Amino acid sequence: MRPYRAPVWIPVAVLILIVAGAVTLVAQTKRDVSVTGRKYTYVVAGSTAPEIRVNQNDMVTVTFSADDIAHSLTINDDHYRIDNRAAPGKPVTFKFLADKIGEFEIRCTLAIDPRCQREMRGKLIVVKPGTPR
Repeated sequence: MRPYRAPVWIPVAVLILIVAGAVTLVAQTKRDVSVTGRKYTYVVAGSTAPEIRVNQNDMVTVTFSADDIAHSLTINDDHYRIDNRAAPGKPVTFKFLADKIGEFEIRCTLAIDPRCQREMRGKLIVVKPGTPR
């Protein structure tokens, strides 16, 4: 009686899965972003526009603060559901995986000041890695 031999393709398939998993882990980077809500706008550290620009699959950590009154940083999209509120002197920190490419509107949804709801806008821009900033 011959001993059982596993098909040759099984170790190859396992190796491919291990390599693919390692590539996915390497591709994900961490991105720290500081955003401040102030007088009807978002101020993003290191940016001249109210935009958070990251690469696809970045693990994004946002520290959101408010200078004058309470503000929210809200993205209400079919994919991203982010809604965080900061009051003056009480910043909040949250994380999300930027796994969907595109431009997504950031807005303030608090009713403290109607101008905030009308005018306070920004963008989350998720690009394919390697895309020029």
